[in-house]
Amino acid sequence: MNLNKKKGLNKEEKKFWQKHFRIEKMEQISNFWNSLTRIDSQEDDLFFYYISLRVTSISEIHLKETLITDEGLKYITMFNNLKILYLRNHTKITKKSIPYFNQMKSLESLNITKTKITLTDLCEQLNNQNIKEVFLDSEENENNILEKGFILKTKMPNCNIYLNTSFTTEINGNIINPIF
Repeated sequence: MNLNKKKGLNKEEKKFWQKHFRIEKMEQISNFWNSLTRIDSQEDDLFFYYISLRVTSISEIHLKETLITDEGLKYITMFNNLKILYLRNHTKITKKSIPYFNQMKSLESLNITKTKITLTDLCEQLNNQNIKEVFLDSEENENNILEKGFILKTKMPNCNIYLNTSFTTEINGNIINPIF
């Protein structure tokens, strides 16, 4: 049992759960979620704060163009068994989030396309050996990409790095090869 569930919902939590999930009672909140998806929505750091108070495990989080910032990643680290984290198009996600990615021990797939995180940032800070694939954008020249890709691949040999794409296959089913 989630220790946080021993206490009842306070007034703010009750409003949160009613507004976002139409949940009236604490007993209706499951500790374990398969996935959470939000696209072009108003979910922010406080949204993940409230979820982290009651939910212990989420397997997949897919976010595109929400209001989450680096601060929200602190709350996301509290979810056990998070395997897929998709953070596409979040300009307030910066290299300050990378230490949080390193703490996510179940994380296997990380999509940070259209964020402020660069290939250089990942080379300097990312070191989570469980991550199997990372998707990001890069404006760097080819020589810099090769150099930094080599550094990252040396640090994380089991991780595939995909640049300027969010997928491993094209629409027609053709496989997209990782850059490293």
